[in-house]
Amino acid sequence: MARKSRHKSLLIAATVCIALMAVPTSASAIVRGILPNCIIARAAASALPREAPTVRLGRAAVCLLNRARIARGMPRLRINPRLSRAARRHTRDMVRHHYFSHTSPRSGEMTARIKRTGYLGPARSWSIGENIAWGASYMGSPRAIVKAWMRSPGHRNNILNPAFREMGIGVVAAAPSRTGTPSATYTTNFGYRH
Repeated sequence: MARKSRHKSLLIAATVCIALMAVPTSASAIVRGILPNCIIARAAASALPREAPTVRLGRAAVCLLNRARIARGMPRLRINPRLSRAARRHTRDMVRHHYFSHTSPRSGEMTARIKRTGYLGPARSWSIGENIAWGASYMGSPRAIVKAWMRSPGHRNNILNPAFREMGIGVVAAAPSRTGTPSATYTTNFGYRH
């Protein structure tokens, strides 16, 4: 989890390798209405890495994140293509160059990466945040990733931040380190601009 703001220079890096902490929930919960208004296959939220296209894994994660907000009376986060572009590029970079961090050795900190997409543009004020995670086997499913983020105070704060209105997501079906097990790496970028 990292957050930057034009008015606050705050960087909190509390990343968690979810392979150590998440516990999956029942797949039948999706059918019983955990994800209303999300059109995803039952298997997408609990799909193991490489069992579903990364686009479906990403959509399932977005539905789960928005469900967490809706359950608390908050508005859904809209997908922003520029935030998604930043998230995809960072996820691919972490996997390709074998590191797990909010700061890329090649493309720098989150603010610089998001700024390059044009998301911040001429905004008078803005706030952005980022969550990253990866997991092997069932720990790489969207459900396990989102559950791990919700159990981590810093990541949960990004997900439930009432200022954020938009998000982007990037998923790669591989880990930032060699595991020998099918894995998935996720980046979510959150934002607000005015």
